[in-house]
Amino acid sequence: MNQTQQLTTINIENIPCYCSIGIHDEEKKMGQELKIDVSFDIDSSKVTSSDKLNDTVSYTDVFDTIQKVSKSKPYSLVEVLTENIANSLLQNPKILKVKVRVRKPHIPFPGFQGDVSVEIERIR
Repeated sequence: MNQTQQLTTINIENIPCYCSIGIHDEEKKMGQELKIDVSFDIDSSKVTSSDKLNDTVSYTDVFDTIQKVSKSKPYSLVEVLTENIANSLLQNPKILKVKVRVRKPHIPFPGFQGDVSVEIERIR
């Protein structure tokens, strides 16, 4: 008998991430803290009956992936970092769909106020 797929969305919000990002050399040199929100869909039909971590996606593994990708190289654009995080998370076969939002709370431009964020959604 085939088990029915149960889609569940897991959200992890406000992940602090310090990385080298920006279009100006000084931004890249100094680095800055970004805030990252991620949500991903899994088929939870197995984990809801087993109650075992290996049947789901570990929050700490997601956190570690985000930290690894963001520190892997200097980025010029938030769009590229966001895409790289999404692609890395989709390497986990348990993740069916991912939404990543990267927020850059400080824009080093005189008079600029507000946060900038980039949000993407990717499906396996």
